[in-house]
Amino acid sequence: MSERSLTIWKLLITFAILSIVAGGFSLYPKNKKYRKIIAKSSRTFGTDKDLENVIEYLEERLEQRGYYQFSLEKQPMRLTNVLTLADGSGPSSRRSRSALRIAMIYQSQNKFQAQLNYRGNIYNATNGENIPSLGTVVHIDEKQVIIKRENKIFSYPAPGTDRQNALEISAEDFKRGKI
Repeated sequence: MSERSLTIWKLLITFAILSIVAGGFSLYPKNKKYRKIIAKSSRTFGTDKDLENVIEYLEERLEQRGYYQFSLEKQPMRLTNVLTLADGSGPSSRRSRSALRIAMIYQSQNKFQAQLNYRGNIYNATNGENIPSLGTVVHIDEKQVIIKRENKIFSYPAPGTDRQNALEISAEDFKRGKI
């Protein structure tokens, strides 16, 4: 090997050693900062265990709620059902305008009263009241309104009961209290 090659090799080795030493001096403070950050983070993240437990609990509850099955009767969230009970009118497309319909039954001073909808007119009725072109209200309770018209006795159901249509009852059943 010539002197020239030896000089180049010596320069390269010297430059490599100086680079490694300079890199070591620059990395030592960074390593010190990194160790401080690791020490702080172990304390900070340790308190997140409680949060992880809460999140895990909520996820389990959400998963369990998926197993519930709800079956709704009479669709209580339909707006027409709410309006029918609230103001007594409801949609006229489902019912005949000439039919008698019980809008609501309410109790006032220990006696029942009813709001009746007949041919677009609204009547407030009590026991024994005679309503023109409709008949005489014979009895009102929480489930029905009984009206006598044309020598026949009809029982009209209250809103929200299982029965939907009027029912003709005999005078004997009415006198015996089987209504």
